[in-house]
Amino acid sequence: MRRVAISLCAVLLAAACGGDDASEPVATDAAAATTSASGAAPDRTQVSGTALPQFEQLEDDPAVGRQAPQVVGADLLTGAEVRIENHGRPMVVAFYAHWCPHCQNEVEDLTGWLETNELPAGVDFYAVSVLEDATRGNHPPEKWLRDEGWQHPVVADTPAMSVVDAFGLVSVPYLVAVDADNEVVLRFAGNIPGGAPELAAFFTTLLEPAS
Repeated sequence: MRRVAISLCAVLLAAACGGDDASEPVATDAAAATTSASGAAPDRTQVSGTALPQFEQLEDDPAVGRQAPQVVGADLLTGAEVRIENHGRPMVVAFYAHWCPHCQNEVEDLTGWLETNELPAGVDFYAVSVLEDATRGNHPPEKWLRDEGWQHPVVADTPAMSVVDAFGLVSVPYLVAVDADNEVVLRFAGNIPGGAPELAAFFTTLLEPAS
């Protein structure tokens, strides 16, 4: 697991060199955010497990090696049950806010790339819609994602921001990579340097045997 984490960090650090404003995280004020439910979906979201510490740094992240929390909720786009938990495979969980321009750019880039490419099989990919605010742009988030052509399971955080707290989110976009043993191997805030192809590299690295 540790070797995988180092490899992922190396990819991100190399990609971040000479980055521009698009690679910077968007700070959020969880206490000030006005979170409103889209229908009944967020009310069905449940979180279990031990919360991760707040994310502060890429290297020497204290969450690495800890068990990831579990999330069960309704898919915002289909209504089907989504279980973000250990299924014996690695997983990547991406966190987006509908009003965040960096999240908008990342979702647009990823969905566009997936029109002609595929993410490597064997790694589960989920999204969580967080920090919903009916007074800000692209609301409701499910319409935004549907209009963008999003094809992956996505659940909404609870009005109390239980998922935000469980995964230690302090800014968006935010990504958490978890290995097949449900141990966190990397957390990253901000746009992924290199965009969708670099996300595909995450998947490939997670499939490599850990040492």
